[in-house]
Amino acid sequence: MSLCINPNCPRPDHPGNSEANDCQACGTTLVLEGRYRVMRLLSSQTGFGIVYEAYERNLPKLLKVLRQEHTEIPKVLAMFRQEAEALSHLNHPGVPFMTQDGYFTVMPPGQTVPLHCIVMEKIDGVNLAQWMKQQGNHPIHEQQAVKWLTQLVEILQQIHQNNYFHRDIKPENVMIRTSGQLALVDFGAARAVTQTYLTQMSRGGVATAISSAGYTPPEQEQGQAVPQSDFYSLGRTLIYLLTAKAPTDTHLYDSLHNRFDWRPYAPQISAGLADLLDSMIAPRVVDRPATAQDVLTRLQQLSQPGVSQAKSSQQVSSVRPSKSGSGTTLGPSFGSNSGPSLGPQPSETTLPFGSNTSPADQQTALQLGITTPSWQTLPQTATFGRRRRWPWMVAALAGIVVGGGAIALHQRSISPPPIPSVLAAKVPVQLQRTLPDHSGSINDLLLFSDGVRMVSAGADKTIRLWDLTAGKSVQTWEGQTSFVNTVLLSPDDTHLYSGNADGALQSWAVASGTQRWQQSKAHNGPINTVGRTPDGQQLVSGGADGDIHIWEAGTGKWQRSLVTDQGSVNSLVVTSDGKYIISGGSDRTIKIWHIATGELKKTLTGHESFVNTLAISPDGRFLFSASADGTIRKWQIKTGEPLHTLSGHTSYVNDMIFSRDGRTLSTGSADKTVRIWNVETGNAEQVLTGFGMLIDHVVVSPSEQIVTASRTTPAIKIWQREQ
Repeated sequence: MSLCINPNCPRPDHPGNSEANDCQACGTTLVLEGRYRVMRLLSSQTGFGIVYEAYERNLPKLLKVLRQEHTEIPKVLAMFRQEAEALSHLNHPGVPFMTQDGYFTVMPPGQTVPLHCIVMEKIDGVNLAQWMKQQGNHPIHEQQAVKWLTQLVEILQQIHQNNYFHRDIKPENVMIRTSGQLALVDFGAARAVTQTYLTQMSRGGVATAISSAGYTPPEQEQGQAVPQSDFYSLGRTLIYLLTAKAPTDTHLYDSLHNRFDWRPYAPQISAGLADLLDSMIAPRVVDRPATAQDVLTRLQQLSQPGVSQAKSSQQVSSVRPSKSGSGTTLGPSFGSNSGPSLGPQPSETTLPFGSNTSPADQQTALQLGITTPSWQTLPQTATFGRRRRWPWMVAALAGIVVGGGAIALHQRSISPPPIPSVLAAKVPVQLQRTLPDHSGSINDLLLFSDGVRMVSAGADKTIRLWDLTAGKSVQTWEGQTSFVNTVLLSPDDTHLYSGNADGALQSWAVASGTQRWQQSKAHNGPINTVGRTPDGQQLVSGGADGDIHIWEAGTGKWQRSLVTDQGSVNSLVVTSDGKYIISGGSDRTIKIWHIATGELKKTLTGHESFVNTLAISPDGRFLFSASADGTIRKWQIKTGEPLHTLSGHTSYVNDMIFSRDGRTLSTGSADKTVRIWNVETGNAEQVLTGFGMLIDHVVVSPSEQIVTASRTTPAIKIWQREQ
């Protein structure tokens, strides 16, 4: 169905609109800006606007249309334009993406007042208020709170650095993507911070007041919001998550005495975190953190050795559920008295900062007795795993560590040697074929060892098997309960494993298409990545909950867990001897774990944003890591030494794959290119161009066909280099 947005249209859902360019009832254009076709009404009860789902080809978009009667109200129209201006300047995965031309007007036939429109990225997921309801309104734990607070503060840091502030942070305006990462939405109240505005506020000026009961700070109620007003609203939002009570709840707020007492209802958190939240919600602006970096610094300090973790109210004990064969039984938790600890030992105290840390911060660390451990040697190995394919996730603060005894960042100021400047040849590609059978975005691609068959995982809750020679789907696995995020094959290609956005882990027989087993709650959140040991006997899964779980591949029986403190685990690989798991996380680190004991062997640092994917060279000598910072880093596995930084991509590096001879590495990026790198030298040999799409997934067949897919479209495309 195609909908007309003209509010005066007598039949906006006219049956003849489906394939037409103009409304068959009133003549208003149906293809807005020649690009967007409106397909579905989402809400007509959202303040000043009407919200639709529109499509640019096969890509879903969110379309906001200002109610026509509000266009004559200058303040309302200004706020609508403010949202467009703010989003068009904020290029950050934690806010909806909008192009510079995402704001436009449509003039219906015979009318003199245009319709004002904003089109932006449509974020799949639920908001925090909806999520809390789905979870039974249970308070979150401190680890989750720190993880989410870090993500949101980093988003605010980007917003404030671009001279904007949000002014309406509340649970309804924070979305949880299907990846488990947070995004801040609804910038209709956003305000540009100018010197004129700040001077006006300092002199008692008044701006348009935006109010959400319980979340709006006192100065904003008076029309005098400042950037620090966002910290107040964010603090109140976190308190809601930690107490499962709205700020206006009578248990928390005593209106008679104007007293807000929330700590007794969050006994599970430390005094340090409670103190931070209290400072964020201080009635006076001057008593709150001055900048987002101040909040991030205090979050980092919470995890440093020697910082008190006393509970905010009364000391409570928490039991972490373990996994069992049924997914329901509580077992011994690592770190408890019932089993060996999977975290580092107290002697493994490490530097909580990376290579860009200031001398003052380094001196502070030295005063706290934080030192760098010596490197441990690992055997030369190869890789067995699948990587995370969610490049838009928000990075957690580097060095944030949650819980006692966890390790922070190891290496200090070790820069890889520069790569000689070699001009890579630009090679255009030609589209050979499009595989359009998925009805939702593609979340993973995986080539069989025969180089002919390929499997894809989709947001349409299906897994498809393709014959690349024939260019068609030959088998479909249906019945998934949620988006399929990642897939993995057994060593002999006879069994398929999948990880879903709802935390389910499944095993399938490739020949028959039947399900072998399922763990419906393998993770407390989306599964991002799945790996296996080389013998195929064990699976490892990593999720947005920050955990790694180890499973018996044949039965799906849980064996053990590792708590990574990496924020979200985005990628996993297992070494060829089956002894080590290597994980890449949203905290920008790479960690190497002993698979049998859970001991953390090394932490590799250097990336400036979250690690998207990992791969080990076929000869087992080198680890490659690709990041949202646009770089690929090459590490020597045996020593942990950083060897090269492969630079050239101008946006997220989302995927990579080795050639069969191991000589080259192909990387796909959101900059719409694929680069071919010499593994030994680190030089780019070719830059493949002409894709015209964000590249989230890439595979290269033995016949040199390049297969790409993007999270923004359900189509899989097959390309060939131009000769």
